[in-house]
Amino acid sequence: MLDYHIHTTYCGHASGELEDYVRHALTQPLQEIGFADHLPMLKWARPEYAMSFPQLPHYVQEVQQLRQRFPALRIKLGIEADYYSPAEEHETEELLRQYPFDYVYGSVHFLDGWAIDDPRNMHRWDEMGVDAVFERYFHQLQQAARSGLFDIISHPDVVKKFGHRPGKDFSALIEDTIKCCKEANVAVEINTSGLRKPVHEIYPAPQMIRLLHHYDVPIVFGSDAHSPEEVGKDFAFARKTAKECGMQELVIFQQRTIDGAIPL
Repeated sequence: MLDYHIHTTYCGHASGELEDYVRHALTQPLQEIGFADHLPMLKWARPEYAMSFPQLPHYVQEVQQLRQRFPALRIKLGIEADYYSPAEEHETEELLRQYPFDYVYGSVHFLDGWAIDDPRNMHRWDEMGVDAVFERYFHQLQQAARSGLFDIISHPDVVKKFGHRPGKDFSALIEDTIKCCKEANVAVEINTSGLRKPVHEIYPAPQMIRLLHHYDVPIVFGSDAHSPEEVGKDFAFARKTAKECGMQELVIFQQRTIDGAIPL
């Protein structure tokens, strides 16, 4: 089993040093982990959302040092990068190419400058309307997949985090999003953190996982850990759900390419 989505104090909204996460991972049935803290934000300096630009090389160095200190566990260097719009693609690409990441997560957290997953922004949902938020979110996720910037799309239906449900049927839009992932040759993450959020559901929902299987889109697992004890959390449930939806394996990344797979 692998956990590719681990945050630390670098991101400004998690607790625990990198070594704390590694030591907890060693107590779990994990063959491999990957850190994926938030890439410095290109559009805003928001220390509660992501690391600063001066912190980025220190983060990379610390992960590389942990690889040497804990050879019993495969440790990958990942990053989670937000997708804002086509206007920021070149700058994002230039920043990412400076570091030897094993994989890059692509995420959509911001619409028109506000974070859809921040509880302080609940009033924005009322202002924009749930259907409009869902539609904008999935269109922006499609842009992220097509951009060529990312290797994995993370928590693909995180838009449901607070339990919002659209009034419209967005099944065609969601299927088109999965098709985009297939056409762009990006993997998609099954993320267990939704089970710890108000929605109390895995990301993505089983109907999306079945589409991933139908379109033969590779998957990885991520806990989205924000404290050491969350590493690998609820992976037994994720494994059961993924297998029930037809999935058989998780892919492994190395130097931003798929480098094998492990069975579920």
